[in-house]
Amino acid sequence: MSRNTRSKFMIIVSIMFAVYSVLWGLAPFENLNFPARIILDLADWPLDNYSKPLDKNTKLLSAIGAGLLGAVSIFLGGIVVPAIRENNKSIIRTTILAMTAWYIIDGIGSMASGVTSNIVFNSIYLGLVLVPLLWKETEEEATA
Repeated sequence: MSRNTRSKFMIIVSIMFAVYSVLWGLAPFENLNFPARIILDLADWPLDNYSKPLDKNTKLLSAIGAGLLGAVSIFLGGIVVPAIRENNKSIIRTTILAMTAWYIIDGIGSMASGVTSNIVFNSIYLGLVLVPLLWKETEEEATA
């Protein structure tokens, strides 16, 4: 996969994360938080609580998490995409390390709280970020 293709893929991932962040960020707004309730219920599979109102702590933690995810989407699009295009190995390695740290911390917390299904979704998100970072371009692509 060429650097150009990998950077375009990362732009799509960044946009997906931004949209997810906005939908999750609706959690504190009772009249608008249906998407956030579905997202939260999906993380704690199976779907069985999305019709219940969210408590104050869930709203707060969702706002914080959505804000951080929004920041990650901006970093991916504004810093990591150009790093992929320029083959900036330092930024690419740091992004891999940061996303792996998030995955481990979030996964351990998910297990400790009894929500292991969240690890499945986190694995998908991690894969979406790591594929364009770890994919090695062929020599033909590198010289093109």
